[in-house]
Amino acid sequence: MLSLVVTTSRQADPRAERDAAAWAARLAVRSVPRAGRSIPTLCRDEEVEGALVHSSGRPPTYVSADGSVRYFYHPGMALTRIKHLRAGKGDPMVTAMGLAPGDRVLDCTLGRAADAIVAGFVVGPTSRVVGLESSLLLAELTIHGLGTYTPPNREVEAAMRAIDARHAEHLAFLRACPDGAFDVVYFDPLFSEPVPASSAMQPFRPLADHPPLAPEAVAEARRVARRCVVIKERPRAPLWAQLGVKRLVGGKGSSVAYGTL
Repeated sequence: MLSLVVTTSRQADPRAERDAAAWAARLAVRSVPRAGRSIPTLCRDEEVEGALVHSSGRPPTYVSADGSVRYFYHPGMALTRIKHLRAGKGDPMVTAMGLAPGDRVLDCTLGRAADAIVAGFVVGPTSRVVGLESSLLLAELTIHGLGTYTPPNREVEAAMRAIDARHAEHLAFLRACPDGAFDVVYFDPLFSEPVPASSAMQPFRPLADHPPLAPEAVAEARRVARRCVVIKERPRAPLWAQLGVKRLVGGKGSSVAYGTL
């Protein structure tokens, strides 16, 4: 994890100070007083790469030492994708997974949980959606966001609240799963080549873990998945040939594709 401290805004009230102390314990890092300092000055004084900032009425926000990265929880494109699904339009991830109500889904690379929210919306309240995130900071911000963010639609809110989000390494989790424990196992690792138009991903990347998808993890996923393993990557990524993926789902000219095993 990035080296960081937890602090408050300059005009912090007692609630923000209590929240900062609780988050410091949650992340096993120090909580330090803001003392009127700018974030760059605070980070230089504390010799860390960034700070998680708390202020009343705002979500906890990670700010890098140089101020170039600001990240707080938001469900990303999940709301727009669900709006399209409600209007009868397709979603390539849902198509690749072949999702139906009641399916059990394991998202091995949860991130901000946009894909898990869409999956949860489709499979419904009788299903099980588990999301794993190996970055402690991202995991805790997402777990908090899934429990507190209020979307405009009650069905979406129900899908968010129902996700079983965990801080965990997916390979260890998969090894502990029995055969066929989930209908679908999903991977969305950080792309080896970022999508240029995806400005929403820019503040996300420095906080995420970057290891490539391991063949052993894919092998375990195939054992755990009753129906299929789905992987998201660039359409011309060498990963498809390496894994022997024959079926790709994605819009014509799309910058991303979903490969199915």
